[in-house]
Amino acid sequence: METQTPSSSPSSPSPQSKGVFWSSRWGQRLWWLISALSGTLEIETEGKRQQQEYESRMKTLQQENERLAILESKIDGLFSKYNINSKAHQTPEQP
Repeated sequence: METQTPSSSPSSPSPQSKGVFWSSRWGQRLWWLISALSGTLEIETEGKRQQQEYESRMKTLQQENERLAILESKIDGLFSKYNINSKAHQTPEQP
């Protein structure tokens, strides 16, 4: 009586039963998987780079806004000191 070994079972192809076709088929799948993972890593790296770039821009903008708020406060103080904020005079309309 002959017993089946796992390598010769009909449900799982093996290199012995399929030859070059099996190798190339699994080689293609392996190549595809490696390519997919590589692409995923590249996307993750690009995403992290863009996130860092975004955070850097936001920090720069926040610092610039703070600087502008200080300048605006100084300008408002000067306008108030010299009464520049009074209503602008009306210029007559030209006929």
